[in-house]
Amino acid sequence: MTVMEYREALEYLYSSRPYGKIKYGLFRIEELMERLGNPQESYPTIHITGTNGKGSVATILKGVLEAHGLHVGMNISPHIVSFRERIQLDNRYITEEEVCETLKEILPAIETMDKKGPEYAPSFFEVVTAMAFHFFRKKKVDVAVIEVGLGGRYDATNIIKKPLVSVITTVSLDHKNILGKNEEKIAIEKAGIIKEGVPVVSGVTRPSIRYTIEEKAGEKNAPSYFLWKDFQVETKELKINENVYNYSGEETYPNLVLSLNGTHQARNLAVAMKTLEIAFNGLKKKIDNAKLRDSLKKTSWPGRFEVLTHKNRKIILDGAHNIDGAYALRNSLEIYFPGQKLDIIFGSLDDKDYESVISILAPISGKVVVTKVPSHRSINPERVREIWKVYHGNVEFITEPDRAFEKFFNSTQNTLLITGSLYLVSYLRNLIVEGVGDIDKRR
Repeated sequence: MTVMEYREALEYLYSSRPYGKIKYGLFRIEELMERLGNPQESYPTIHITGTNGKGSVATILKGVLEAHGLHVGMNISPHIVSFRERIQLDNRYITEEEVCETLKEILPAIETMDKKGPEYAPSFFEVVTAMAFHFFRKKKVDVAVIEVGLGGRYDATNIIKKPLVSVITTVSLDHKNILGKNEEKIAIEKAGIIKEGVPVVSGVTRPSIRYTIEEKAGEKNAPSYFLWKDFQVETKELKINENVYNYSGEETYPNLVLSLNGTHQARNLAVAMKTLEIAFNGLKKKIDNAKLRDSLKKTSWPGRFEVLTHKNRKIILDGAHNIDGAYALRNSLEIYFPGQKLDIIFGSLDDKDYESVISILAPISGKVVVTKVPSHRSINPERVREIWKVYHGNVEFITEPDRAFEKFFNSTQNTLLITGSLYLVSYLRNLIVEGVGDIDKRR
């Protein structure tokens, strides 16, 4: 490809590197990174895994580091707003031109591997990970915040050899067909990001899971720090976009105001704060109290208990797609919107435990509309509707999410919740904010 425009680049990534096709293992990314000169080794990194909370922790870290004048890269998945959200530099997404340029620069290495056969052809996630690492080196970042895509041990991001700190936010049941059938096995996969001598920070509190992580950390001579054991957080007040916490770790920070909503954000803030304490030590810098506080007030994370106002109505967007996420969402709704029954637009991928999520959300639901998630992994949305009917009496099915939102929004005056899948949240958030479900296709 001698000339590549943004749409062409996305078509290549989604079609030639099949999106959603998981290729677990490190040998492809190891070879690809070696062919590119191992860009991930040219700057300090913070490596984050966990079932829930990765994105919130990552965005808190990025904001605080940037507030201290550092040149910061961030690599996340999946995206909510645009593909460009996956690779961020300072206070912006990678531009369309930079996507094309970066892909072109690494394409020769990809094509060389493709010629070795399907087993060696890098996947979508591996290519995007390589793009991020290459882009960050080219832009000479001071530090990069890297979010694991799936699991940890065999995730493409685990090419990182010695981060400043490794983070395991939470461990719960998700991706059981790949990571394991119980939390202990999933914890082993996530603990696979622990590196020799590198500190580990975790929000895990369940004793058996914490023991698994401590054991893996011990094998790697890695100091480990756990919430409620080595650092503490106290929730003082929960209010939409103005949540107040006290944190205690190496230092004490009272009355931190965080704009991210949800009862679970106390844990995420605490994990981020402990990570920052270790990272700043590694970077030989000190946390500035005023810069820290200003950054936390400005932190935003689309689609995670995000509250929008649309035509004078509140809309809550949250991608709760597993048991822990659903409990966190329900607890948050009961505190921020006490006594309210929320009307829900719900969609789930077929491979998720949507029955458990539905059973948790049903008691706080008013009207429910089930719709198809804009993903090849949503083939049987009618089955999701049938499960909803088991738990709730007022359920409707509308196939197209655009029509589901338009009809439902116009037929109810209640606060509206959109949940069940980040893919659905992404599509409808863009429809509400940008006027089109997939802004990458708007031309």
